[in-house]
Amino acid sequence: MIKIAVVDDDLNEQQKLSDMFTRLGGEIGIDLSVVTFSDRESFLSGYDKSYAMLCLDIELNTEDDSDNGIELAKKIRQVDSDVIIIFITNLAQMAIKGYEVRAFDFIVKPVNYGDFAMKMRNALGFYQGHRSESFKVQTEHGFVMISSDDLYYIEVNGHYIYYHTTNQVYKQKGTLKEIEVKISELPFKRCNNCYLINLKHVSGVDKDDVIVGGDRLKISRPKKREFLQAIAEYMGGKTL
Repeated sequence: MIKIAVVDDDLNEQQKLSDMFTRLGGEIGIDLSVVTFSDRESFLSGYDKSYAMLCLDIELNTEDDSDNGIELAKKIRQVDSDVIIIFITNLAQMAIKGYEVRAFDFIVKPVNYGDFAMKMRNALGFYQGHRSESFKVQTEHGFVMISSDDLYYIEVNGHYIYYHTTNQVYKQKGTLKEIEVKISELPFKRCNNCYLINLKHVSGVDKDDVIVGGDRLKISRPKKREFLQAIAEYMGGKTL
């Protein structure tokens, strides 16, 4: 699930954006959870870093006219440097101010679904490609926390899972299918039935081999097209 906040004092715009996110989530097969806010106070009072994306109305009405969507974004950036910010605005020229807070993009009202879907797909692709998570791996002597950023690939051999990281290889009992479910929102893809590859660490493809972490791993014929497509999409290119 990917959590998104919409902050807009126009209830009709809130509903319109929520409906668009629901439609988009169905099209791309991702559970998008949208939380709406009508004012900055209610949004800021309960803010936490669980949000992947914020859609902020630049012309947000407040008691202080200077405290609009841009000022709200500045407050957010003080506590969250990573969240994706997309501005919704009536005037395209207003979006230039978004660079002050490292806004990812902007959408001009009235919002049409084609423009919305294109920009949100880009934003979600960026989020999924650059996010990281830490998870616990049971070892013979206890457990270790591994960051997905440090993980080259995951291998299954018999009843054991091997985590090939930048430091060493960790081993625990399990199945690749179980792990695949846990990391479904991270940029990992199977190149065959034995390996889940972290697309962040792919350094090349040579015929039927993928090169990751200095290792050459076989790409199976049934999975080759889908795997190469995943690499191309992750890198922002076209179908290989």
